[in-house]
Amino acid sequence: MPTDAASLEIIKRGFYEIADFPNVVGAVDGTHVRIKSPSVDEHIFVNRKNFHSINVQGVCDSNLKFLNIVSQWPGATHDAFIWSNSTVWELFENRTISDGWLLGDSGYPVRPWLLTPVLNPTTRKQQSYNGAHMRTRNVVERSFGVLKARFRCIDISAGTLLYSALMCCRIVVAVAVLHNLCIDNRMPLPPDINDFPDHGHIAGPAYNGPLNDGAIVRERLINGRF
Repeated sequence: MPTDAASLEIIKRGFYEIADFPNVVGAVDGTHVRIKSPSVDEHIFVNRKNFHSINVQGVCDSNLKFLNIVSQWPGATHDAFIWSNSTVWELFENRTISDGWLLGDSGYPVRPWLLTPVLNPTTRKQQSYNGAHMRTRNVVERSFGVLKARFRCIDISAGTLLYSALMCCRIVVAVAVLHNLCIDNRMPLPPDINDFPDHGHIAGPAYNGPLNDGAIVRERLINGRF
């Protein structure tokens, strides 16, 4: 994840062009990669859809390029836990990145630097915010979809990775690097890309923990911008 002001400004401009959502430096989400049943601690790899997987977290920019990828947690691990134990979380929490917002779905806590949708919006401004948020954040789901369309070995539609859990984690990181190289070198997208949604996306419950200290920042943005 870049931390210099010039790189972050370029990322912000790219996101702003999607739905006029200001100051966004990344979109974060998780996906699941199906693996064979591990021989050790098998139960912690069973996700909410009842198959064995690695829960992968990604942060991307508006060009579908991954700025950060975390591929090390069993499928039963909650997205919010993976997030709070990631290096990107540290960059924002310790203010290494002090100017810019990440966008996440309702499974994440709302923080001063991580904006989530408004649950049950009641005003036109909140609905407008949610619409812009959804269109802007959607790029991370599309990033995972393109990644899995390019490298079908990690897509559920192609079956199961038949390696150890550790090797599967390494494979995910490797194909993410290759995906970024494809973008840097302007390789064409796979044909019929709309036929390859992210089959590994598993929507979880809304975050209901103690960290929701960004609600004031979000409300200020909604009232001032939308």
